[in-house]
Amino acid sequence: MKLKPFILLTCLLVGAVPTVSLHAQFYNKEVKAEILIEKNSEFTTFKASAENLTPSDYSLQYDFMVFKTGANGNTSKSNQVHDFFIKGNDKILLSQVNINYNEEGKIILVLLLYDKDGKPIGKDRIVLEHGGKTELDPQREQVVAPSQDQAKPQDGFIINGLVIEDTLTKAGRDFYRYFYSDYYNRGIISAKNITIEEAPGRGRTTRISVKVGDDLVWQFFSQPRKEFLKQMARTALDRSIAYLQRLQQQKEQITRY
Repeated sequence: MKLKPFILLTCLLVGAVPTVSLHAQFYNKEVKAEILIEKNSEFTTFKASAENLTPSDYSLQYDFMVFKTGANGNTSKSNQVHDFFIKGNDKILLSQVNINYNEEGKIILVLLLYDKDGKPIGKDRIVLEHGGKTELDPQREQVVAPSQDQAKPQDGFIINGLVIEDTLTKAGRDFYRYFYSDYYNRGIISAKNITIEEAPGRGRTTRISVKVGDDLVWQFFSQPRKEFLKQMARTALDRSIAYLQRLQQQKEQITRY
């Protein structure tokens, strides 16, 4: 792994060097770096994630850094550096740090992704001007899905971004549990509802469908075997992620033109 130039780190911290804006367009094109936020009762968890926007597999390295500036103006740095492998159209969590609500002073979190040649290909950055008391961007937050009754109010309005369960059997409920567990652990944030529906199928089997919005992304006939349901959950989530990535790319193209 090649040494990362000091000037790159300086640019990320102060954002004052023109070179950053010139090269920013090349970041997060193939593999996207993103720092997700999860609030708890006494602290906030910042999760480093990587999302592969291509069908190709990659062997990469991440550097998750935290810079803290105290009242005396001194800055300390801690970081986590590890190699990792990511499959095509996959999204994974890499690491996490906790920041207490009572922690004071400016805090900067930086996530960098490097390819096998040491070239930075993904980056994300969060600045907490007021330490743990800084107001956070709600778009980055991971939200635990409410129950089915909460997801479908009486007025028929459905909140976007939920994983909704509409199952009939134990196999269907197990599939939903495996799907949602993987969905949450991988830090997926969907702009659309993902609905898991189960309907009577052939003979004694049922048909399980996974939809993103109104579009079907995966469907299969259920079996009670645990490993089969786990594999179907992984496949369904991979298909859902790929679909969401295509929607985002289409949105960016429309915005560009």
